[in-house]
Amino acid sequence: MKKLMYVAVLGMAMGLTSCGEDDVKDLACDTARGPLKDTVQLAIDAYNDNKNEITCEAAKTAIETYKSNECGDDSFDTVLASLSECSGTDSN
Repeated sequence: MKKLMYVAVLGMAMGLTSCGEDDVKDLACDTARGPLKDTVQLAIDAYNDNKNEITCEAAKTAIETYKSNECGDDSFDTVLASLSECSGTDSN
């Protein structure tokens, strides 16, 4: 019985120390990051299909919104740098 109690206490101690607040955030971000990136990619694709000031600004806004999200990262920085000047962008 004592061995069972030691195992139970050890298991609870390990469980409490391994489930920190950052683990929960990481899991939530890992789950949310894919759909967030998909939304940004749609805006980038729309710009690539029809390069004009409106689609350029939409892509920039989508990337900046993604980056400002606590789950965002810098994976679109290269694209953002290429979109720095949207005015005068027109493929028509």
